[in-house]
Amino acid sequence: MSQTKMNSEATDEVTEYHPLVIVGGGIGGLVLALCLDQQYNQNSKNSSSKTLLPIHVYESTSAYTANAGGAIGLYPNGLRVLQNLNDTAPKLLSQVREAGCDYIYRRWMRHDGLEVAVAREDELLPDLDHHDHDGVEEAAAAAATATTTAADSSTTADADRRPRRGSFGMLSQLTNRLSLSSTTTSSSSAPRIETELQSLGIRRWKYQQVLYEACIEAGIKIHFGKRLQTAITTNDSKTVLHFKDGSKVTTSLLIGADGINSKVRNYVVNPTSDEEKQKSLEEFMPEYTGVTCLMGCANVPFMRGICFPSSATSKCHACYYPTKVPKDEVKEEEDNADKDKYEMVFQIYFPSPIERPDTWRTLTPDEAKAECQELAKKLREDGWDEQFLAPLESQSLKGVLRVGLRSREALDVWHVGGGEDESVGVGRAVLLGDAAHPPVPYIGQGAQMAMEDAGTLSLLLGHFCPLDGDGDATIIDLSKFQDAMEVYEKLRVPRTKTVLGSSVQLGKTQQKRADSLLYNAWREFSIKAQVWAYGTLPVMRPGAAFNYHAKVEEALKELETTL
Repeated sequence: MSQTKMNSEATDEVTEYHPLVIVGGGIGGLVLALCLDQQYNQNSKNSSSKTLLPIHVYESTSAYTANAGGAIGLYPNGLRVLQNLNDTAPKLLSQVREAGCDYIYRRWMRHDGLEVAVAREDELLPDLDHHDHDGVEEAAAAAATATTTAADSSTTADADRRPRRGSFGMLSQLTNRLSLSSTTTSSSSAPRIETELQSLGIRRWKYQQVLYEACIEAGIKIHFGKRLQTAITTNDSKTVLHFKDGSKVTTSLLIGADGINSKVRNYVVNPTSDEEKQKSLEEFMPEYTGVTCLMGCANVPFMRGICFPSSATSKCHACYYPTKVPKDEVKEEEDNADKDKYEMVFQIYFPSPIERPDTWRTLTPDEAKAECQELAKKLREDGWDEQFLAPLESQSLKGVLRVGLRSREALDVWHVGGGEDESVGVGRAVLLGDAAHPPVPYIGQGAQMAMEDAGTLSLLLGHFCPLDGDGDATIIDLSKFQDAMEVYEKLRVPRTKTVLGSSVQLGKTQQKRADSLLYNAWREFSIKAQVWAYGTLPVMRPGAAFNYHAKVEEALKELETTL
């Protein structure tokens, strides 16, 4: 990032009205803004170049800062949302891919460096023309027809063919060929995969920068320094937002993408016109899990893929993966400065019974060096292999963040307002991402779930809540908001509970491995056997292979048949 701050040109008045407001300018909020812009302003029904629906995002931080926030992995189900933004931001997916680094392999290892199992990362890619018996993966033909305008070209340009699904998959393909009396391997017998959706690692701030720049180019207004204090219903189907800087905004539709400490969630759970009652909910703090994570990156030799070392002697486990060094961090005098440079991201999880939220932040260079060296010393004493300690002791250490993992119950109802009973007249609001279903980061699906939420919500609002027919840019027809929310929650609540529930269970197994040598041996055998049989851990597939757009189309068709 050439500048540490990216300021919006939008000016904030003391009192404003916007038909739709997004609170939270993180990944979920920015992706939602782009999805809504495509639905309402770039949709083929909008024949003019005029912005019909101004989209406003209110972000609590004063600016997006370089080298902040560690790094994240992006998986096929999340990348599909970006792929589908072909009207609002047609280059977005390629820009994200350019800023990150593909995972080639997925490795499970012991802390001492022994490799337990290795899988090709493209095992997580959904097949373009294959239905799973359990319905997890969607048919690509339906996905391409529903979501892209270049399905035919992507089939040849972005897809490969290869055997899949480990030994069971190879046996199944062999059986199919024999049943067709074929004695040679044909490329048409292997499933097609969409390599454009290959998993990748990317610095969080860099991903946020790419999203931000796409929002600005689309004309979306980002308001910085707007920390929500309370949301108060006016009892005429509108909501007044009170920010800590004293400003106020009124909206007809409030969307909360404001994370695990969501203030919009407070409003959804307990909508009220009593400002003092809302303020009493302000200081709620999610429960600390007893696990702290130290994350950062360094320019050290890396594996081409994501790696999960786990200790068999202490409750400490980690995740390592490569990502690309941003171009503006590469010095011109360096050798091969014009070529891509890569760095290793580390995320190390360890028990820390004492809750110290004052220390959960981005560390200064001196703090980071001392903290990482201390952790490296402890891990070395525990027998960790030197390859896992190298990033911690590197002179190129940067972007180090310490954060305690918190948990909060997921909600079954993500919206308020628009109903026919006690919610009549209450301002409409809806949640997505961590505000509705806070994750634990053991399966890499937290950000993906927020992106899926954003894609799903935008499609349903576009379908059920069109702009008013008179062309007034300030009016959205919210008369069927409740219908949209019923489908939204029907699709998203069980989906997020299943995927994030798997993450919780995976985290528990990581902790249990240090409690029992017998359990650890069984777990290693189980991982090895599953990867041999299925090509990767099956628990990963329901997250990565999902097609949110196809699910929305399926739900809408089902709704039509019941009417």
